Amino acid sequence: MKHTSLIILTLALLLSACSSTKVLKDNEYMLVKNTVTVKDVKGDEFSDMVNYVQPLPNSKFMGIFNLKTSLYASAQPKLDKKTGMLKDNKARRWLRESVGEPPVLLDSALITKSEQKLKTVMKQKGFFHAEVSSEVAFPHKKKAQVNYFVKANEPYYVRRVSMSVPVYEFRKIFVLNMRDAAIKRGDRYDEDLITDEIDRMVKLLRNEGYYHANSSLFYCEVDTINASDYRNEKGYKTLVLNFVMDTTDVQAVEKSEYRYYFENVNIHPNYNLAYPEDAEYDTTMFYSYRLKSDSTNYAFITPKLKNRYRKNGKLKKDFKYRTLTDKIYSKKGTMYSEDLYSRSKKGLSDLNNFSNIEIIFTEDLSKRDTVTKTGYLNSEYRLVRRKVHSIGGQVDVRSDKSGLSFTYGNKNLFKGAENFNFNIYGSYFYYSKEYQYPEVGANVKIDFPRLFLFKHFENPKALKYSTSVVLGTTYSGLYVRWMFNASFYYTIRPNNYITHEITPVEFRTINNDGSRSMLFLEYYTDDYLNRFDQFFLLSFKYAFNYVVPFKKNKQKNNMRFTLLFESSGLLLTGLNALFSPHERWTMGNYNYVCYEGLEFIFKYSRTINDNNSFAMRLNAGFKLPIGPESNIPYELGYYLGGSSSMRGFPYRRVGPGAYYGGRRVEYTGDVKFELNLEYRGTIYKAFKYGVFIDAGNVWMSRKYGGMENAEFSFKRFYKELAVCAGVGIRLDFNFFIIRLDYAVPFYDPRLEFAGGPWINKKWTEGRNKIDKLWYWAQGFKFAIGHAF
Repeated sequence: MKHTSLIILTLALLLSACSSTKVLKDNEYMLVKNTVTVKDVKGDEFSDMVNYVQPLPNSKFMGIFNLKTSLYASAQPKLDKKTGMLKDNKARRWLRESVGEPPVLLDSALITKSEQKLKTVMKQKGFFHAEVSSEVAFPHKKKAQVNYFVKANEPYYVRRVSMSVPVYEFRKIFVLNMRDAAIKRGDRYDEDLITDEIDRMVKLLRNEGYYHANSSLFYCEVDTINASDYRNEKGYKTLVLNFVMDTTDVQAVEKSEYRYYFENVNIHPNYNLAYPEDAEYDTTMFYSYRLKSDSTNYAFITPKLKNRYRKNGKLKKDFKYRTLTDKIYSKKGTMYSEDLYSRSKKGLSDLNNFSNIEIIFTEDLSKRDTVTKTGYLNSEYRLVRRKVHSIGGQVDVRSDKSGLSFTYGNKNLFKGAENFNFNIYGSYFYYSKEYQYPEVGANVKIDFPRLFLFKHFENPKALKYSTSVVLGTTYSGLYVRWMFNASFYYTIRPNNYITHEITPVEFRTINNDGSRSMLFLEYYTDDYLNRFDQFFLLSFKYAFNYVVPFKKNKQKNNMRFTLLFESSGLLLTGLNALFSPHERWTMGNYNYVCYEGLEFIFKYSRTINDNNSFAMRLNAGFKLPIGPESNIPYELGYYLGGSSSMRGFPYRRVGPGAYYGGRRVEYTGDVKFELNLEYRGTIYKAFKYGVFIDAGNVWMSRKYGGMENAEFSFKRFYKELAVCAGVGIRLDFNFFIIRLDYAVPFYDPRLEFAGGPWINKKWTEGRNKIDKLWYWAQGFKFAIGHAF
């Protein structure tokens, strides 16, 4: 794969070296770039103005190489020196017409047209008197660049918003929802906001049953008379907006006043235009008895597929009817609503079984009531199926690990949209010549699109309910440990911003088969070695995730909170104390673990402009063992270091606390704190960079024999935060990112014994070459995707 990428890059360089302009005539120039500069408006509001300019330059490979134009130029007919004639062939024509593209030419007429377009865009944004000029530069021979300059001048603001809607029912709905208007008094004039407001008005009506309401019924009048006399507190001119209902089309207005209700439902669970014309269909009526209020007549229209063994056709019924009807909200007697349409489509899409979902409404004219202006709609659901079975693989490559996994999936295991996944994976960790080990595992997961046992608690307005069952096993070669886990959990997503994940029961065992690999265990203290015993855990877990919603004008911010709670062994501890107070229970050679855990994760990112952004992550948590004989298993403890956290340190090599246990030893702890700050910028096109600083550590929750200053203490924890900083290069292909970071630790609290925690020139004096090399070379981290 590495060699293939190198070959492609080399070819791109060679081809781009071929002049794309050699096919141009004397008076022609290749347009290589457009720029638009808005002089008197701060911020990045108009950073996309270049998209309105014509023509657009030729696309470039990786945003750098003129690959297509070079192919086009290199595939021109060749002159035969002997005959003096041009020779062409199929290969050259294919390169010119199918792969390459001719150079985009500089066009003065389009420059004038672009200037007018930029003026129009500025006017749409409230700058009615904007001025636009342009200049043409020639950075290279036969290549041109057009630079546009916009002087925005004074913007207009909204002084008053009114409406002229003669239909009383419509006007009442609008007045009751004025607080949510897209454009209000004091806003800058913006035609996009006016369009948003008209769309909002139409949606309000459609959510109240007015199916035929549409945006063509409304328009906005803009009154700029006396704008100079009415200025806002900033001194800018103001205008009046009046939203008007267009009553010129009498029939359209009359039709829009009808309020509609849902009637019958027709469902095509295997809709496919590729079925033969003579295909027969079977219609099966289904009635949902689960909801007493649901009197809908559901008609399932299923094809009968013929083959040489079944001349009469075999009924293609491979979906439980109730699974679909539970996700359909256009139920009989329910008032039509745009939201119900969207929820039906979203619910069916979440089943992950349909590649296309089309919902068609047709009016039952026989039931129209012209007196009460009431109508009825029949619904038709055309569901195009996805492939049920899938097989996939994934490669994970980092500077400290290589991994490979294979997955088999079945999207409809029990004909109720149960999503089955079987995953087998293997990884190989390599940190040094003597520090390498494998890790292999497999897991099975089944997702059911409903809540087991609590179906009657489901809110039809919620976005998602599911129950998941997981079985898995992992083998770690470092300490010869087998781990097994079994759990089931509920996922509840009431809206776009909140997700709950509840795990009532998780059972887990950690087994060393009575033997331990002696690799590195000699470095651990006897007390710490208890974390490598054989354990079983019976746990309850809860996860809460909240995505902070931002207003449309602040959507460049992204903020997410995650809270994780875990309780393990508390019930067993209570029963143990009640029935066997003088003896600790075991399961064979396994000790049960009792602890309480809480973890908090905060992520924030802000897009500064198209080329720059800022991101941060704060992660803090603890797992508190309960009882003198309880230890957090090594594999379940917190750790820092590696390609995604504390990048200046090797994997699991931060902490615990200020205790130094050796250069080769990995530790996990019971308490964690980490803060990551990163500035992300653009070098050129797909080439990005990052500048970051990481700070954090892990600690033990109590004192461990022979491990001084490893336990957490409020008095000194802030002095024990390891710190590293670095820079990185990213290759951003939009759908994935290749990342290479280099970070150096400059504060390591574990090195107090070696002359101080600050890693500087003074610290390196007296260190042997191996220590120096290890500390500076460990900072290279290679990975796919951002660290957070």
